[in-house]
Amino acid sequence: MRVKQLSPLEKRRIFLVLFTIILLFIGIVGKLFWIQIAATESYSSHDINLLKNSVIQRQKALVLDSGRGEILDRDLKPLTGKMIKSLIVFPINSKTQVDPQQVNQLVRILQTTKERWLDFSSHLKEPQVWSATQEGKATALSAAQESQIRMLNLPNVKVAEMEDRYPTGMTARQLIGFIGQNPDRVMSIYGADLEKGKLAITSKIGGAGLEKTFDLWLRGVGETSISYFTDAGKRPLAGLDARMIAPDNSFYPVKLVTTLDSGIQQQIEALMDQMQIRDGAVVVQDAVQGDIVAMASRPNYEPTQVDLASNNWSNYALKATAPGSIFKTVVAAAALDEGVVNPKETFNCEGALGKYGFTCWLRGGHGPLTLEQGFAQSCNIVFAKVMQRLTAAKLESYAHKLGVLNEVGWTGKTDTKQILHQLDAEESGQLFGAHTPHDDEGVLMQTAIGQRDVMLTPLQASNMIVTLLHDGKGYSPRVVKEIRYQTDRVMETFSPKVLESEDGRVSAATSRTLLNWMKEVVTEGTGQGLKGAKWQLAGKSGTAQIQNGKQEKVNQWFIGYGPAASPQYAVSVVVKNLNPSESNKSIPLFKGVMNILASGSSGR
Repeated sequence: MRVKQLSPLEKRRIFLVLFTIILLFIGIVGKLFWIQIAATESYSSHDINLLKNSVIQRQKALVLDSGRGEILDRDLKPLTGKMIKSLIVFPINSKTQVDPQQVNQLVRILQTTKERWLDFSSHLKEPQVWSATQEGKATALSAAQESQIRMLNLPNVKVAEMEDRYPTGMTARQLIGFIGQNPDRVMSIYGADLEKGKLAITSKIGGAGLEKTFDLWLRGVGETSISYFTDAGKRPLAGLDARMIAPDNSFYPVKLVTTLDSGIQQQIEALMDQMQIRDGAVVVQDAVQGDIVAMASRPNYEPTQVDLASNNWSNYALKATAPGSIFKTVVAAAALDEGVVNPKETFNCEGALGKYGFTCWLRGGHGPLTLEQGFAQSCNIVFAKVMQRLTAAKLESYAHKLGVLNEVGWTGKTDTKQILHQLDAEESGQLFGAHTPHDDEGVLMQTAIGQRDVMLTPLQASNMIVTLLHDGKGYSPRVVKEIRYQTDRVMETFSPKVLESEDGRVSAATSRTLLNWMKEVVTEGTGQGLKGAKWQLAGKSGTAQIQNGKQEKVNQWFIGYGPAASPQYAVSVVVKNLNPSESNKSIPLFKGVMNILASGSSGR
């Protein structure tokens, strides 16, 4: 048979096809070489670590330590991140035989039941930490339990040190906040790190409080985990059943050093719970430069089981609410500085003004009072008549001077040139509502006694006291003073800052006058319930009528300082949403807080 000869054109086509196939083959081999050998740890422009990701696919990991920075009080006592010994339980290999007697011994050591243990351990698909409770919180092992479990040498359990980020009994929970998964926020804020594999879309980040505002520093450089490796069939890989994986960096995690005194904080929260404060807040500031010594909020919440629909996790010390008569401090400052009242002049209180339905809390009236006496007795009529001599603009100016309209928490540039707000979700104060007529006399009178649209936060209220203690010079309260590396070398420092206002300052003379008047509130006025405290105290009371749905409620306030002769602390307390018929809780709470401070001061 005769074989057909290929034409030169056909030979050329075949050659080109074969050459193209060879080039493609060489390209594929080159690509595989690049992926598997040359660029396993830095693939593509996004620096994806292919080796790490291939291991992750075969790895079932249990995080023992989030790698997040510690949050400490001012004496370097930990507020978060307690380390506990815990029991890690691994899925049992079908070929692995476990001695029933050893299981019985383990059950006795753990002080549980065999049914509870088998229910927990029999159906595991990945490592889990042993929990004696249904809530799933890791159970801490004693030294004796740890020793006994190690002696059993069971193949499917391992004792390991684990971080209890939010230990039982932890204080300052609303201020510290919580961590949680938030894929949208991870993508919007940490997109670059996400692409480089430095964190996953499911990584936990700060969701509120200091955990959120300082998340950039607290995130650390990686988790410590105990891992269980499997093959493609999800079977354990021999020799790789359990391995500890941890970052190797002596500088991390960092330490967030706060201005809080954990002992004082703990005692104040215990006092609030003892007094059954359902809804309220306490703020304690150092009188020297306004640092936050304690900040407590109620109701409380569990940081490991956050219900976002609830407001329990909100920090009420930073939320604006109706102030009532503590706002008369602003009106008195305006009247004194503007010279609209003669110190010896009297105003007659008959219990009602005679128009706008405006009344005094004392139905029969106080009779003739000077402004000084009206402040001590918290007389509504005196302040309504004083407000007739002021304008809305003047009142607003003095509210700015005393820092009750703006956010006051420490804000500034860090060494990374970022703007940092130390306090999460701090609210501004308010004088008038959006559609309230500022020039209406009835509106101004209600505003003068801290009603109508007036709102301020407990932090603004205590910081107003600090401002008066410094002759009208305000401070921007810090709650974090520095960030340290794990080696204790300082990474960032947040120096004290003066709180500036475009409206200027209240005069030193007026500041001292108001502080003296606050002493009279306690000796002769509405704060006489503070007599008998460990220190002589001074301050201003307030009760605000509010509407909670269809129910009428009140906010009870007391703000002030102590000791009166040489002030060390400025304090504000608010007990919110009380029934009008309930007895006053703000004054006993203020007294209790000051007694705690007096005891702590003498012991330091």
